[in-house]
Amino acid sequence: MLLKCANIFCIVLITLVALLGCQRTDILRSGTDTEASFEADIQPILTANCALAGCHVADGPHGLDFRTYASFMAGGEHGPVFIPGNAEESEIVEEIVEGKMPPPPREPLSAVELQTLINWINQQEPHDDTESHAEAHDENADAHEDMNVEHHAVSP
Repeated sequence: MLLKCANIFCIVLITLVALLGCQRTDILRSGTDTEASFEADIQPILTANCALAGCHVADGPHGLDFRTYASFMAGGEHGPVFIPGNAEESEIVEEIVEGKMPPPPREPLSAVELQTLINWINQQEPHDDTESHAEAHDENADAHEDMNVEHHAVSP
């Protein structure tokens, strides 16, 4: 069943990309003219899809708590989930685009929700330690892959 849902998601995603005539990088870099707010735009998406699902709350998988701005910015046991100003290289976007999050059988984020998240990440000012964020992301890629397999195994 999970494989079937993942296949359907991939087919829909490929069809949308083909119909829109754009590449993944165009989607990840576009639409930054509209200012997104964490409280008004991002927190409701994270609450509905991550926190209310019972996953990314206090003591959630791998220390990821998406209930507040501070906890989202803090990341988890493996570091931050996004790189300010760089949605294309941000783990949370990769996980969503690849259909890993939210884990099936939960519904994937809508195109509008995903674009809102991408816009918000791209609007964030890179920190002086942006390179360390990117390095932490690269160093933990294998750990995160293992985390997804483990997380899916225990998710409802």
